[in-house]
Amino acid sequence: MTAETEREARIAELLQRPYRKVIRGEPVEGYLGEVPELPGCLTAGATDVEALENLREAMAVWFEWALAAGHPIPEPAGAPVSREQR
Repeated sequence: MTAETEREARIAELLQRPYRKVIRGEPVEGYLGEVPELPGCLTAGATDVEALENLREAMAVWFEWALAAGHPIPEPAGAPVSREQR
């Protein structure tokens, strides 16, 4: 297994962990998705569903960056997705 393949497998494994995903916003202004345990891991979408889908990609990029930089990966809080209205 190459280093790239190992990193991709590790990212796939991390994406399965129960990180808390927070979606907030409203239909007029759009929605923001955030993973509080992963500092700076944010994304947006026109709908709450789109923001949640985009959040998975943002998490993968965050994990790739952290692994490449040698930063520790925080443990998940284990909470489900939460949606907050403003």
